[in-house]
Amino acid sequence: MAGGCYNEGMQSTSLDSLLKSQLPMNPARAILDAVDLEITAREEVLATKSEMQEALHALQMEIQGFRGDFRAEIQALRSELVVKIAESEAKLARWVLTCTLGQSAMIGGAVYFALKHLR
Repeated sequence: MAGGCYNEGMQSTSLDSLLKSQLPMNPARAILDAVDLEITAREEVLATKSEMQEALHALQMEIQGFRGDFRAEIQALRSELVVKIAESEAKLARWVLTCTLGQSAMIGGAVYFALKHLR
């Protein structure tokens, strides 16, 4: 065959299968040659072990960089959240104080009204 991708056993088995389907010899060989050419054309060079190790190392370094970036972002968000919680606590304390003073004033006014007018 053209690209030599198949061994002789595979070639004869494939050729026998095509011939059993009553396909003439020349078209059968042409089909096998075409399949062989397509397989050969699509083969890619595989990476070596050292290339894979280099790629893995590069990926690990990139992941470490992302981890550092994420840690910094998380710390910044955490600091921002602490500030917002403190601001909310201060607003809540002012609101509770205002409500307590208002309620005390109303109770004082009710007691004054009761003492002044209900005797």
